[in-house]
Amino acid sequence: MTLEGDEMAKKAIVFIDGNNLYFGLKKNVGNYNLNYDKFINKLAAGYDLIRAYFYTAEFRREDDEKIFGSQQKFLTYLQEVPKMQVVTARIERRGDHLVEKGVDVQLAVDLVRYGAKDNYDVAIVVSGDGDYAPAVEAVKDFGHNVINAFFPDEASSYLKQVCDDFVYLDYEYLKGCVFASSTPNFIRDGVESRTPEDVEREYGESQ
Repeated sequence: MTLEGDEMAKKAIVFIDGNNLYFGLKKNVGNYNLNYDKFINKLAAGYDLIRAYFYTAEFRREDDEKIFGSQQKFLTYLQEVPKMQVVTARIERRGDHLVEKGVDVQLAVDLVRYGAKDNYDVAIVVSGDGDYAPAVEAVKDFGHNVINAFFPDEASSYLKQVCDDFVYLDYEYLKGCVFASSTPNFIRDGVESRTPEDVEREYGESQ
């Protein structure tokens, strides 16, 4: 962005609900293999991107060794993305199921905390979860703007209503931010994609 005179670009921070985005991509695009460097910079185009936070629950090896290994490779990749910071919560076992705990709370707390400190002028929340609406309203009371970015059919109408703007994550928006598919298996919403198994195998082999 070109600045003229004393004009300064507004500071932006991107807050990504990782699990929410993963399932949104899987359902709506069919390819969750995002180039996060391109993605966060596209979201913050026109702003001064201060940082992007990716929130996820971290598996332990004893929870599931295969998932643990795949996730660690992914988190290593994320940590190499400029201006990206990974924030991890915990996984709890409920009978035969593993459940994320604390991801939404941590994101909401950071959204309000960094807003109170004036660390940003604009917050970009990547999630379709309406539970973030009260935190968004608190941030707006500080005088900041909040943009919600998610898939049109998956986004919370409540969250969209309280945010100042909405970015539709669809094929047209994401096509330049998805890693190219070398083994297209199907097409959804106009984008060639791979199955999750192909993505995991190819990513593992490349490490």
